[in-house]
Amino acid sequence: MTLATIGLKAQYVYPEKFDHCYLDEFKFEETEIIAEVDDEKLKEAIIAGWDSKMLNKGEGNLGLQILVDRKGNSCLMSVRNDTNMKMKKMNLVENIDQLKWKGQADKISAIILLHFDQGEITIKRLGTKDMVNLVEIK
Repeated sequence: MTLATIGLKAQYVYPEKFDHCYLDEFKFEETEIIAEVDDEKLKEAIIAGWDSKMLNKGEGNLGLQILVDRKGNSCLMSVRNDTNMKMKKMNLVENIDQLKWKGQADKISAIILLHFDQGEITIKRLGTKDMVNLVEIK
């Protein structure tokens, strides 16, 4: 099932780019999750410091591209905010850059989709084989 069609130009997946990550060679996840972190830990890190109004009234999708190095450090690369929430209030760079993942052999670009609906937050992991389409991976 294709969730999104995008042009993966250069190394960024989403339109809002951040330039504080060290972007040497890295791999995209394709059909399986390589960069591992507990979904609940990931969700807690992303929403750290958000007020109850944001959490309860948030609606829509938030796409995150996170670079995870071999030691498990993370760095927010790009974002697509299709929610009713303001990016400035989310503190995404600070929250994500503090998140620790399990280390792995390669530097990985993890693509995360958070869906906000009536106070519920669901997380999907996305991968790409052809550098054009994003598909859900498990």
